[in-house]
Amino acid sequence: MVTQAGINTPYVKLDKENCTLSIMGKCYPENPTLFYKPIFEEINKCKEHLTNPKITFKIALEVINSVSTKYLFYLVKVLHESPSSELEVYWYYEHDDECMFDEGNYFKTSLPKLNFHLVEVDDLRKIK
Repeated sequence: MVTQAGINTPYVKLDKENCTLSIMGKCYPENPTLFYKPIFEEINKCKEHLTNPKITFKIALEVINSVSTKYLFYLVKVLHESPSSELEVYWYYEHDDECMFDEGNYFKTSLPKLNFHLVEVDDLRKIK
């Protein structure tokens, strides 16, 4: 599953073979439920058939609204609670973006048992 970035929606890639989910760009969709619903559907379809015990979730956002924060938080919880897998989250933020650092830190402190990495970068567009 790949969703191209829009004006206010991020690029999303679910690589089932490598058990990687990437969400990158701007994240303030006009209709968050409509945007996130297919992501949750795909996750639910594939999480029982995972071949790799480790799921990697890469989040590299320039901006996020509060509703998307709630959806992402729930998505992390759903992935974390998968019975047969271990979740590793990488939250990328630009070195001068305190807001995105704070958002990532909120996730990290709210889910202390999660393998969560805050990763400072110079340019989010260089994340692959």
